[in-house]
Amino acid sequence: MQAEIIMIGTELLLGQIEDTNATYMGQVLADNGINLFQKTTVGDNRERIIGALNDALDRSDVILCSGGLGPTEDDITRECVAEVTGRPLEYEEEIFQNIEMMFARYKIKLTENNKKQAMVPKGGTIILNPHGTAPGLLAECDRGTIFCMPGVPRELKPMLEEKIIPYIRDTYSIREVIHYRTLKVAGDSESRIDEAIGDLMTDNENPKVGVLASPALVRIRISAKARSKADADRIIDSVDEEVRKRLPGKVLGTDDDTIESVVNDLLSEKKWNIGLIESLTGGTIAKRFAAIEASQFAGGLVYPLSQLDLSDPHELAVKLTGQFMLEYTPECVLAVVSDPESGITWAAFKHPSGMEEWEFGRAGRGPEMQERTTTVALEHVRRFLVSF
Repeated sequence: MQAEIIMIGTELLLGQIEDTNATYMGQVLADNGINLFQKTTVGDNRERIIGALNDALDRSDVILCSGGLGPTEDDITRECVAEVTGRPLEYEEEIFQNIEMMFARYKIKLTENNKKQAMVPKGGTIILNPHGTAPGLLAECDRGTIFCMPGVPRELKPMLEEKIIPYIRDTYSIREVIHYRTLKVAGDSESRIDEAIGDLMTDNENPKVGVLASPALVRIRISAKARSKADADRIIDSVDEEVRKRLPGKVLGTDDDTIESVVNDLLSEKKWNIGLIESLTGGTIAKRFAAIEASQFAGGLVYPLSQLDLSDPHELAVKLTGQFMLEYTPECVLAVVSDPESGITWAAFKHPSGMEEWEFGRAGRGPEMQERTTTVALEHVRRFLVSF
């Protein structure tokens, strides 16, 4: 079977709120072995919602909708589902009584239009919502099954996980899961990684390999379908090993690993504390170490560009590491000095056995460039620590 997602709400089309529900729903479906065919976003317009539902039913077995279940005039999801399935809306007194109890619990005044939330397509099933006032909806017809969920994330998530996913897995006898592992690479372009592992993306179906580039990292996603997570991991392992063989020493970590956490662990193994000196990155490296409460972070200094003599940035980086080590005595110091005019960053890493120096083309203003410079600088440190 395959599923589709329809996100309903003009606010989503206008970008007034971030559509976190769709991302979450996609992840939950994948984790439960349910193939997601397409995601559609549509505004609060009757004709367009009906069109989206009809198109989805032409392609897929299960349609998962979010939004449009409230009591207001623009909440029209129920009416659209009723028309598409050919089942008129009917008032369910028991459902309205549940809504009354929920309003009383929250000490909210009930209005006449709340009765709209007790309307159900004939033969449909209400999905109780203990976390809010808008019940969900299950409507079946000979073309497929439509689930409707409220748009509030704290209401949608438990409804999806506790009610809808078990129903789908049981109804369609789904016994498999889709599990994935993400390998992270920094300091190499997407094109260079594609050159090394491109055939793994075209030649494999299970596990399937894909590459996702971002400003600071390239993520290699290996996904497998199997009867259990453990079985999927075994399928993934062989491709994981092949990727690492083709990208020797370049995979910095997997899944939730961050470059700063990996570097901190490597420093911990060597019992080295690290001091940081930054200029154009504006303390981004220190901020990332502080955010994970890095055990090896000894503190840092941030210099405005106006206070630095950039006539010889390379020499300046080396000089600053020496000054910091004399004053604060950590085991190692990383200085990252960027020149936005030349577009070059110089990094000097002073450690108990000597000095490492790197030059790379990451020197620009703005948060995105600060993150990129931070990641590349720390990746140089990581590769040195791994090989030292």
